[in-house]
Amino acid sequence: MLLNILRFEVKLGLKKMSFWVYCLIFSSIAFLIVNILGGVIVGMSGVMDNTNWNSPSIIAGFQTFFTIVGTIVCSAIFGNAAYRDFETNMHPLFFTKPIKPSSYYLGRFGGALILNILIQATVSLALLIGFLMPYLDQEGIGPFRLDAYIQPFMVFVIPNLFFIGSIIFALAILTRRMLPTYLGTIILFFGYTIAGSLISDIDTRWLAALLDPFGDNAVSDATRYWTPAEKNTLLLPVNKWLLLNRIIWISMGVLFLFIGTKRFDFAHVVGKAKTKKDLDKVVNEPSNIVPVAYKPIFDRSTLLSQFKAKVILEIRRAFLDPYFKGILFTAICFLIMNQWAGDSVNGIKILPVTYRVLGSLTGSFDLFMLILIIFYSGQIIWKERELKADSIMDAHPVPNWIPMLSKLIALILIPGIMLFVLMLVGLGIQTWHGFYDYDIHLYVKRLFLLDWTGFILLCVLAFTVQTIVNNKYLGHFIIILYFLFGMFKGMLGFNHTLYFYGSGSGATYSDMNGFSPYVSKVLWYKLYWGSCAVLFAFLSNLFWKRGLVRDIRSRIQQAKIRLSPSIGYGILTFSILFLGSGGYIFYNTNILNDFYPPKHWEKQSADFEKAYKKYEGKPQPKITSVNCSVDLFPKEARLEFSGTYELKNKHDVPIDTIYTAQKDWMYNEYDWGRPSELVFYDSTLGWKMYAFDPPIQPGDEFTLEFSGERKRKGFRNSGVDLLVVENGTMIQSSSLFPSFGYNGGRELSQKLVRKKYDLEERKKLPDHDDIKGNQNALLGDDADWVNFEAVMSTDIDQIAMAPGYLQKEWQEEGRRYFHYKMDDQIFNFFTFVSARYQVLKEEHNGISLEIYHHPKHTYNLETMMDAMKKSIDYYGSIYGPYPYRQCRILEFPRYASFAQSFPNTIPFSEAIGFIMDVDPDDPENLDMPFWVTAHEMGHQWWPHQVSGGSVKGANFMSEGLSEYSAISLLARERGDKQLRKFLKYELDKYLDGRSFDSKEPPIISTEGNEQYIVYNKAGHTLYAMSDIIGTDRFNRALGKFIDRYRYKYDPYPNIGQFISTIREETPEDLQYLITDTFEKITLYENKAKEAIAFENPDGTYTVDLKIEAKKVYSDSLGVQTTAELADWLEIGVFGEDIKDEEKEEVPIYIEKVFITDSISTFEIKLDKKPFKAGIDPLYKFLDRDSKDNLIKVSFNEPLSNNK
Repeated sequence: MLLNILRFEVKLGLKKMSFWVYCLIFSSIAFLIVNILGGVIVGMSGVMDNTNWNSPSIIAGFQTFFTIVGTIVCSAIFGNAAYRDFETNMHPLFFTKPIKPSSYYLGRFGGALILNILIQATVSLALLIGFLMPYLDQEGIGPFRLDAYIQPFMVFVIPNLFFIGSIIFALAILTRRMLPTYLGTIILFFGYTIAGSLISDIDTRWLAALLDPFGDNAVSDATRYWTPAEKNTLLLPVNKWLLLNRIIWISMGVLFLFIGTKRFDFAHVVGKAKTKKDLDKVVNEPSNIVPVAYKPIFDRSTLLSQFKAKVILEIRRAFLDPYFKGILFTAICFLIMNQWAGDSVNGIKILPVTYRVLGSLTGSFDLFMLILIIFYSGQIIWKERELKADSIMDAHPVPNWIPMLSKLIALILIPGIMLFVLMLVGLGIQTWHGFYDYDIHLYVKRLFLLDWTGFILLCVLAFTVQTIVNNKYLGHFIIILYFLFGMFKGMLGFNHTLYFYGSGSGATYSDMNGFSPYVSKVLWYKLYWGSCAVLFAFLSNLFWKRGLVRDIRSRIQQAKIRLSPSIGYGILTFSILFLGSGGYIFYNTNILNDFYPPKHWEKQSADFEKAYKKYEGKPQPKITSVNCSVDLFPKEARLEFSGTYELKNKHDVPIDTIYTAQKDWMYNEYDWGRPSELVFYDSTLGWKMYAFDPPIQPGDEFTLEFSGERKRKGFRNSGVDLLVVENGTMIQSSSLFPSFGYNGGRELSQKLVRKKYDLEERKKLPDHDDIKGNQNALLGDDADWVNFEAVMSTDIDQIAMAPGYLQKEWQEEGRRYFHYKMDDQIFNFFTFVSARYQVLKEEHNGISLEIYHHPKHTYNLETMMDAMKKSIDYYGSIYGPYPYRQCRILEFPRYASFAQSFPNTIPFSEAIGFIMDVDPDDPENLDMPFWVTAHEMGHQWWPHQVSGGSVKGANFMSEGLSEYSAISLLARERGDKQLRKFLKYELDKYLDGRSFDSKEPPIISTEGNEQYIVYNKAGHTLYAMSDIIGTDRFNRALGKFIDRYRYKYDPYPNIGQFISTIREETPEDLQYLITDTFEKITLYENKAKEAIAFENPDGTYTVDLKIEAKKVYSDSLGVQTTAELADWLEIGVFGEDIKDEEKEEVPIYIEKVFITDSISTFEIKLDKKPFKAGIDPLYKFLDRDSKDNLIKVSFNEPLSNNK
């Protein structure tokens, strides 16, 4: 009987149009994705150059993605299989048949499971066929592997469908309602979202791997450090956490299946039967009723009363449902857990300022709201039909708009209630953390003016879809398609916000600037899409289902009949609003500003390279002095600038032509100080050529005077021009001032895209010892070191800042002026900042230290001030005295999240330093404000005193040495615990970064864009090197290098000279370390094998430690070869201390050891009781699996007395 029911369920499913629609759409999307990756549709590729599109990891990722998205389809198919007989009232007939409840249950469940497996199989088949298409670029296609499709299907797809189905089916059949299945689906997505928050933290990745119901984060953790070679060749590893994940969630499915089969029986009825007493209450009605004659009145007041009563009924029905309360409770738990999960990342905590709390809560809440609206749109509309009361309700003497609008209002209030709860949770989280600086106005603006209005649009869309398609599950699926379209619309060429319903009204909040730059854009987009939503509501009213369901032609005919004059006028009014606001948006995005699809800019970059690459390297004059004026008008979002360059021909040959990448609108004045003529202008690509007659002879000096204006023109499709904002303008000189020669930064970088435009593989930077490359500066060939002077003006209530010392400050015509001048030469790279600041000033060893900050952001000022002082002292003792008389930190809005160092001036985003939550009593709480400040202070020496040229390895000498400086100072000031934590963080960032790079170079060959190397690896390995060589020796080498090359240029110093200087101070037996660090990609595979201890009679302890060590060299793709091991490594033992009633691990023994064998054993004498022991306990060496470095010590008799 079970097999008969199963076969019946499968046959019935295969006959349904919805099943084939699911298959067709899912397989089409999968096939479309393959073509997008292959560049067939719009020439875009979403995969790295050296990772195959059909690599096992990518195929597995797609299959898992479709099971996650397919959860909604699972809900429809499993829920329908469980609920169908109750919905059609066929269950009394079936339940009287001689069928075992378990056979009925398992047969229906098994049939639904097979149908879902078949749908997902079409996805895998579409991927397989797609990757076999001959028109795809075969360079991106690896060898065909059937097991790459089978393994993830067996490990992820089928288990996911099984446990999702088990939960949904059990909830639907035991409660005989669909709403509990929605709650179950939402909880699954909550688990997935929380796991996504946990995966970013090194210490909680194991938990993320277990909590993720779909296994996606478990895979992410298992393959996090995989190189391109491993991604292309290896199947997914079923490691410990992935295996546990599968066991947990398959067991969860088995548990629900077991409970369902045990609890289900044909006598099972939800609800409590009425007793005889209850029935008597119903029958015993008063007998003395006197009939009263009345005449029904149907006027406007009647309609309003009906509407009010219907709205109240729908709201009570939605909100008083116990399952809605369950969803609300689940949402509260999710918000709290998600905030906890994102409260700290790698030990870096952030203060719960309102915009951060809102960002954390709403960022993960959007998916929940999408699912909730999808489900409830169907639930609210189909409520009467499922209760078989629709015919009665439809017969009531009320117009269509009353039930339609009341249901829509109830649906709209659901996200409103959720957002109100979110606000209460946010306030509770802030209070729990002892943070009472609430921004209630921000909660209201963000949650109700921005987010709720966006959810209202989605509610109207989902409501309209459910009304028109007249099939609840198909309506759900159409909204899912809308969501998927939103994910891929850019790849399909739909980049304009006018095309995608509800888009365009996002806004970034800043404490310094509020939402002010975005107000106009948000209002116009809200009007545009709000008008569209009202038109959708009219459409819902016209197609509102009432009475017997008829075909679409009949419904269209009925809609025409319902089209009354009032509805017609409403449609006309809002159509005018929709088209008018859309026209104004188009005017802003396409006329006031330029809008082109990405492919246009891609082609333009290719055309630019083809046309003007030939001029690269042509001799151009160099800037020697900059004297400029920048006038900011923050309230008008406008600036005016002018300047004078002093230039010199520093080459040995005459220059007869100067090339500049610019367009006419960029400058009002552009006057050379000697005879010249504009002989060529490409207005499309932006390229000008000026001829000089007579030519500019070697050593000739002349000037260029220029001026221009920038002003925000409405708003753009991509957002708002933030060059000048009302409070907190931060402008880099490169966005205003002229530059000369060919700019390679405009070139296409991706190999496969370049091939499409018949471009050769992009030239890399020249080697570090290239003569010509070392004649030009790291930041460009326009200048070496320049003199700098600037006059800035701004609004009367703001302070304007530029590099240099303040010469004069005055007020004139209601504006405030500042004159700055540097007393020594600096890089040709400046910043201009203006804001309403409070200023903290201190003096340290004759140096004025200043922090210009937003008045509310006082949290970490002492830490940042302390970091400036400590940096000046410590770096000064190594690299030479701090070269300026002042140092200023300038806060700017969080439209960008970085800090940047200019001579004596450090712009610092409000997002990364000013709101960090630093606990000075917690040694493992990374002090990020201190570290970031120390890093930027390091730049005052590297590169503002010693800079590399335009060659490989040059950026390492800027970022890498600044990173090393910051880590050294952090270790010095904050101790071993923070050092260990930070080295672990740096190691993780490096290993994670290399897995996404197409080709990893050794440090000596870096080009500067490999941030995971020039920041994370460089800081990590340099600190390890200094520790092994000896900090004094290493720092002495750094001091020697900076003394030799301070302010040198033509040629600039290079990384080869830096390495030679380090070698001079390094003993012969440690020279291998220099080679391994700079010239090779060196990794270790270290592991603690065994640690056994016993207590000696005198109270001391002896530990026998057995470790395994291996050194490997990797090529650029991650292919590893074993290297000879003859290295100094580190072993250590940790004990346990109790601090504040909590146990913590503390190092009690750290020793460097010379290891030549893969397996080594050490006997260690200790005064304290050991807890853990192992190799590389402080994470100083590059090890892809450092989790096994330490092992718990077991106590026993000694294994050996041999060292």
